[in-house]
Amino acid sequence: MSKRKKKIKKSFKGILVIILLFLIGVGALFIYNKFFASDSAAVSSEVEKLMKEENIDSTKYSETLEYVLLNNIYDEKYLDEYADIEYIDNDNFASILTTFLPKGYSGKEINYITKLSDKNIDKLSELDYVDISNYYSFKNFDVLKLDRYNAYYEDNEYTYEDVITYVNIGMDLPVYTDTTEVSDPDSLLVLVNKYHYLPDGYEPTDLAYLDGYYGNSVPMREIIVEPFKELQAAALEEIDVEFMPTTAYRGYSFQKTLYDNYVASDGVSEADTYSARPGYSEHQTGLSIDLKNTALGSGIRLTDDDYDWLSNNAYRFGFIIRFPEDKTYITGYQFENWHIRYVGKDMAKIIYEQDLTLEEYIDLYETQY
Repeated sequence: MSKRKKKIKKSFKGILVIILLFLIGVGALFIYNKFFASDSAAVSSEVEKLMKEENIDSTKYSETLEYVLLNNIYDEKYLDEYADIEYIDNDNFASILTTFLPKGYSGKEINYITKLSDKNIDKLSELDYVDISNYYSFKNFDVLKLDRYNAYYEDNEYTYEDVITYVNIGMDLPVYTDTTEVSDPDSLLVLVNKYHYLPDGYEPTDLAYLDGYYGNSVPMREIIVEPFKELQAAALEEIDVEFMPTTAYRGYSFQKTLYDNYVASDGVSEADTYSARPGYSEHQTGLSIDLKNTALGSGIRLTDDDYDWLSNNAYRFGFIIRFPEDKTYITGYQFENWHIRYVGKDMAKIIYEQDLTLEEYIDLYETQY
């Protein structure tokens, strides 16, 4: 019996070895076909014929080469470049190849270009060769600002990613230059700053009023009234602080009087660090509110603890701190712990969680490049 058992065990082991070798063979064949087999094996007879007509060695085959041959846009000068270009199933692939290879872009640079937006591809097609290798991967890259990006990068110690955003915002230009009139002043995301001004005579059509700290009725956009009341109630419940508005909407004439008084007192340069010029004030949108802790004396708006709560909770109600302390170089204004701006809950949450200014958020999430 023992000899018979040994024979059975040997037979069983032999079968296992055969199965194992079979599996190894199948696996090896799969790996070879997937990674090592010549691409020429996959070449259709039509492509193979075209390659022979052009005297192209089978080792030069690539999907991009197949594409240019079948679409009659093959150019012998770019044979080696085709091998570096990743084929994309895109309607403008042929246009990209025939436009940018003659301009001197390498196959690898063509791969950068295919990742750009259609807008940027169109802009780039109008230019002679430029090196975009430092910028193409950033979604807010604008081809037409390339020279400004390069100059700003040379003059500062920012990353290429930050350079793109800062130049897009306008930080490489003097304030109140190259200014633009905002196209949709009623938008909750309207950007009004030292580079964007409101249309002449603009006034919100949906102003509502809340009781203010000074016993006044404070005008603001109706859409922000309820969110602000919720913020007030939460502050009272969570930290026992009553926040009251001092001002919110301020019209052009009101802002002009304020600004002119500041200029008369401190001069233009200093006034520009803490007060907006008329037409460039966010208060004119009716979406901003200046706050006051009612328990404090007239010289103090908020305590550090008040601001700590506000800066970490305002987003819950759709508000942001518009001029944070560590972003004055972006906003262009001195830190104001009392100034909040309504943008809506979804946007406020992103701005809070990613520590952005409104300028940065709009450039990164709203503007199409």
